[in-house]
Amino acid sequence: MTPEEREQMNSLSIRIQEEKDYRCFAALLQELTVLIRKKAVRFPEHDGPFAWHRGGRPWKTLSGSVQKIVRNAYANQPEHVQIGIDEAEHLFQEVRIENTFTDANGQPVAVKQGAHVDVTFEADEKDTVKKIAESPD
Repeated sequence: MTPEEREQMNSLSIRIQEEKDYRCFAALLQELTVLIRKKAVRFPEHDGPFAWHRGGRPWKTLSGSVQKIVRNAYANQPEHVQIGIDEAEHLFQEVRIENTFTDANGQPVAVKQGAHVDVTFEADEKDTVKKIAESPD
């Protein structure tokens, strides 16, 4: 881990131990999960048979960035963010969602244009099948 990540891990651990509010606790756990995932993907075998995963559910995380903040024409409607996912197929690289995220204290926050984001897809184990490794021709 980088020194910054180590410091963040220590801080999160202390905050998790002391947290009394469940929503804040859950947000802290999510933040810790993201930090651990960053470490896990640095290992060459992270996509192999011993891949680390969340809570037993099959998952895949892709990197993205906030390309655009989309303000609604109507003042009472929430703004959205357009997130670009480089690894997605060309016609499906952009996704727009409401620009409301939750911080470690359970408070709503918005992301800024240009922000790095991780997009995680999860599936129930019962909805997956074993994938046969493709042989190189």
